[in-house]
Amino acid sequence: MDRERVIACVGLGEAEVAHLRLLLRSCASELAAPWRIGGEDGADLLVVDVRDFAGEMAQARARCSGVRYAVFSDVPLPEAELVLQRPLQRANVIDLLNRISSGLAQRLGTAVAADDARMHDLGIGMAEPRAAPADATVAPALDDLLRLQREADSQSLANLHIKPEAPPKVWASREVMLEQTAPRPLREYLSGPLLRGPVRFALEGAMPLVLDPKHRLAYIVGGLQAAEPYVRARWRLCDWVQLRSSELAQAREAGVALPYAHLGWLDVLLHAGGHLARHLDPKATYRLTEPVQAEPGYGWVYRIASVMLQPLRLHEIAAASGAKMSDVFDVVNAYDAIGLIESRLSSPVASESSGRSWFKRRR
Repeated sequence: MDRERVIACVGLGEAEVAHLRLLLRSCASELAAPWRIGGEDGADLLVVDVRDFAGEMAQARARCSGVRYAVFSDVPLPEAELVLQRPLQRANVIDLLNRISSGLAQRLGTAVAADDARMHDLGIGMAEPRAAPADATVAPALDDLLRLQREADSQSLANLHIKPEAPPKVWASREVMLEQTAPRPLREYLSGPLLRGPVRFALEGAMPLVLDPKHRLAYIVGGLQAAEPYVRARWRLCDWVQLRSSELAQAREAGVALPYAHLGWLDVLLHAGGHLARHLDPKATYRLTEPVQAEPGYGWVYRIASVMLQPLRLHEIAAASGAKMSDVFDVVNAYDAIGLIESRLSSPVASESSGRSWFKRRR
């Protein structure tokens, strides 16, 4: 009879665990091996709900230690090897557990066969019986006994295969866990080395945002205005979904390409709070170094920017555009962040901040 297997549930609710326990009892006759609910230590299968922090951590531990796990989810997960459907379905539970039992049995059979072969090589318990001497009354000479022993020892050493020790299990460090689960603003994903390839993330109620770190481009349906929810939000590194080349190509075709500098501009515009940045002098004149295009949904920004093609003081910009001073401050901060502002005092020397990128300066 097959030994009893153990399932550990991490991140699931009590009602879901109770439902799974009832299913294990009711479909026991259809399972290839008996299963029961148990603890995580020594479990044959982990069922994890990655929406819960504990389930997410259990998944990370399983990946590091090689423990088999199934993701409990109500949506298709092509990247997951094993998926236990939510809500629980009898057929899915039977199919999943029988597949796992079959795999465990094959691994166990292979291990037993290897142990038998190793025992045979060592000559333990499986040696052929020696033939009796022709003349049972004559004992073999001492030299013959020593020679036979040396031959047996040599053969045993030749057949002895010493396997290297298995590498120790590597658990994710506290620093790695925090890096993966700490909420971050968009600017950190744009300016830092956190992302190593194309990724996608979707906030609830917003169009998905795709980042291509290699080319420093973002893609989103709806353009810059559709990216505002992401500039205002914070999310975890592990929330990003890695994209294949074909998926990145689809995002390029469907969305509007936005340079990272445009998202940095938007970040400063939305977070300036109507105050002039500390490094900018309120008494200086300000001028855009090049004309800018009007972005859909940002007509008020364009009205301010259109009067800044010649040097003007801040109150003169507000009067010429009909805008509030707080809006002028926000616009000046945003264009200064991407290096498009030239500021001058009484001397013709440009301000120290002119031409610097917001991504290289930490305020």
